[in-house]
Amino acid sequence: MFKLIVALISLLAKEVSSVLLQDPELIGGYFQGDIVEPIRSRNGIANPQRNWPNGVVYYHIEENAFGVRHYAEILRAFSIIEENSCVFFKKSTEEERKKSILITSKAVGCHAIFVGFRNNSYVVNLGHYPLGFGCFRIGSILHELLHALGFEHQHVAQDRDEYISIQWENIIPEFKINFINNDTTTKWHSFGESYDYDSVMHYVPTAFSKNGKPTIVALKDGASNMGQRWGMSAKDIRKLNKMYKCPGYV
Repeated sequence: MFKLIVALISLLAKEVSSVLLQDPELIGGYFQGDIVEPIRSRNGIANPQRNWPNGVVYYHIEENAFGVRHYAEILRAFSIIEENSCVFFKKSTEEERKKSILITSKAVGCHAIFVGFRNNSYVVNLGHYPLGFGCFRIGSILHELLHALGFEHQHVAQDRDEYISIQWENIIPEFKINFINNDTTTKWHSFGESYDYDSVMHYVPTAFSKNGKPTIVALKDGASNMGQRWGMSAKDIRKLNKMYKCPGYV
């Protein structure tokens, strides 16, 4: 009986470990893993109508969706953005919720509905994970909030082929669309910044791999942190400030 209990505990531990090791930004089945309604902006939206008016982002955190510590971690992500830009997060009133971000945990993984402001309700989903894992790595929360603020993924920037090589043969066939960057219909902007391996908006090297081999290979030095989720890079911060025309960046 003891051996059976030990075996069951071991199996459960492996299953929990497997879930924690999955990248929650890639498992939802959405465009590029975590964008429900894509706009191929390459890498920041140039249309000022997609900026949150006056840099004020109204939000509502779904009641009873998160414990005290997880709620506090979301607020910490807001504070990091506020401390590094002129963007400000404001808890919405009932009336303001029509044009605010609803932060919830109802769906699998973490994702944002749109990229940039849409003049209507907006959802950011942060699936339940222990603090420091999955959607509750601080970088993952920042990643989804930067989608909401107007940024797409770094790996689809139009100059990406100078910096990374996409290993198409290693990508799960149905997800190859997530690596295509030939859209020319949407105005995009790099805000005068070069390609950023350190961006919190960059994919991990094995994103959507069918065989565990890399799908993204860096072509230059400085890519040791590619796919990091511990915080915004210096270029992320500068691009955000330039997008929102913060003082000193206009």
